Amino acid sequence: MRPKPAMSAFMMLAILMASSMGCIGLVPAREFMEDLRGDPTMLDIELKVNASHVFTTDFTDVQGSTTYSTSQSFDVDSNVVEISAYISAAMPLELILPGIPMEFRYVRASLIDADGNEVWVEEVTETERKMVATFSEDLAEGKWTLDVEARGYGEEIANLYKDSFQVLIKIERKCWEYPNEVGCAYDN
Repeated sequence: MRPKPAMSAFMMLAILMASSMGCIGLVPAREFMEDLRGDPTMLDIELKVNASHVFTTDFTDVQGSTTYSTSQSFDVDSNVVEISAYISAAMPLELILPGIPMEFRYVRASLIDADGNEVWVEEVTETERKMVATFSEDLAEGKWTLDVEARGYGEEIANLYKDSFQVLIKIERKCWEYPNEVGCAYDN
């Protein structure tokens, strides 16, 4: 007895469907697993670049001020949403001896973007806290540089005065954190 053509076609179709079910079955399984996972949360990640110093003048040269300089770099990519810059200085010697020339006591800070443009520059010559400068649009991607040059006085014998400063750059990124996964995911 010969098998009927309809039955042969049905058997071939059943074998074909059973062998390809693995690929087709993955889509609903993946959707089911994603539904079980919780919603992602948005995280703010901050990187801080800090340049601070307390001046100490050599007691054999009390009339001379001390210099300090530093240069620090950090990377900016498409995930950076904001950069903020802050500078403060405490120069208490001005209370004891007012009128010290500015070339002997100062803090100069500048922020240079990846294109070589000076996007922020501040100079402080007395006790002062400047307002925070923020940058959030058209941030050049690449290596940014914070340059600080300062000069001040500091006395250690009686601790009557010590010039000091702080320059703080804060780099903020936003990323998604998914449950049951380590690390952040960035939207591009």
